[in-house]
Amino acid sequence: MIELLLTPFQTADKVQRVMCKTGTPTLDSLLDGGFETGLVYLFYGCGRLHADLLRAAVHAQLPLTHGGFSSPSILIDSSNMVDIVKLRDFSFQLGLEPESVMDMIYISRAFNSTQTYDLVINHLDEFIERIPAKLLILPGLVDLFINEGLDAERTKQMTHLAARINAFTLGHNLVTLISTRVKNTHSKHLPVGKTLASSAQVHIHVDETPMRTVYSLTKHPSLPNRTESLVRRGSAFGVTLPLDYYFGNGSST
Repeated sequence: MIELLLTPFQTADKVQRVMCKTGTPTLDSLLDGGFETGLVYLFYGCGRLHADLLRAAVHAQLPLTHGGFSSPSILIDSSNMVDIVKLRDFSFQLGLEPESVMDMIYISRAFNSTQTYDLVINHLDEFIERIPAKLLILPGLVDLFINEGLDAERTKQMTHLAARINAFTLGHNLVTLISTRVKNTHSKHLPVGKTLASSAQVHIHVDETPMRTVYSLTKHPSLPNRTESLVRRGSAFGVTLPLDYYFGNGSST
């Protein structure tokens, strides 16, 4: 305790921050370069966002000179989002060996809210001691809690999770990516609970149109709210669409 009291205080401007590219150029542009260590990123919206999280896990293994972390990733999967085929394809796109890439992504599966809570609260320290990761991915972190019903106990657990993740991310200077696919029932509030929404410093909404993936930055400590779009591969510009698709009001004139 005496040693802690004698430790000199460091202001936030002395915390060393490192940037890592996301693996998706559109996201890099949205975030002015990529993910910043010490921050929690909350992705919400359509299921397309899980491909971005998997791509980030692969890209993090690139050396620092190529915009990566040169480190493994820890993934606590509550959404059953791991797709071996996508990991293989992302590896080939970056010139990496798929087997080596998968060896550097450490996955722990959570099947209910109790397991999710236990892994985050009680086992993160153990994970980081064994695995020198700089990227922590928590897809569907709160989806199980919401789908099982938010009673008083689960609400309290979500509050504990938010505080734990925030402190862990800052303490170990990580990038933490959280996602949810639960549909928003209120336009002013994210479907993750107020505590988690407020503790995540960055919010990114992911949406899809017939031809584009749209990324919207809705919260960031230093960047303004803005939107970037990515034209989807295989978009068929010759597809016949109803006339009201262009007018948006049902008009045909």
